[in-house]
Amino acid sequence: MQLRVLTNDIFIIEDFWNLEECDDFIFKSEAIGYEPATIETEGGQKVVTSVRNNNRVIYKDYELADILWQQLKPFAPKQIGYSKAVGLNELFRFYKYQPGQEFKRHRDQSYIRSDGEASYYTFMIYLNEDYEGGETNFGNLVIQPKKGLALVFLHSLEHEGRPVTEGTKYVLRTDIMFRLGE
Repeated sequence: MQLRVLTNDIFIIEDFWNLEECDDFIFKSEAIGYEPATIETEGGQKVVTSVRNNNRVIYKDYELADILWQQLKPFAPKQIGYSKAVGLNELFRFYKYQPGQEFKRHRDQSYIRSDGEASYYTFMIYLNEDYEGGETNFGNLVIQPKKGLALVFLHSLEHEGRPVTEGTKYVLRTDIMFRLGE
């Protein structure tokens, strides 16, 4: 694994997962089954294809969150203000993008736990690279997906998942959780 800091709020870790781990999780996500991805609106969660038209699997796994946190922890931000990093959100989201699918410019939302924890950073792993398009675009910085590459960035950064033009893109995403006020 090799850390590359791209900005104060964006970094990547090359070879975070090996090729076999990525393939295993693509298979696992397909076995669970994908559904149209929703976005948070004033009226609750809704499918809004003019903003986001990819598919998603929501998968809860405390053990995976612990394992990945142990890998990520040496590279992760230790704290934000008075909030201390404590682990990964156990609520994973697999994303699947096929030709023409994208997630237009947006900011990621914080995940709030009832026990005084909230997320501030997005953590994602690109599970494949045998497709065209699908870059993560921050405006002044474009991340070219690579199988096994981890991307970490502050939720408040505006970004987009560019349209896939050929093939199928798979991503695993979750959040870095912080205990508030520590």
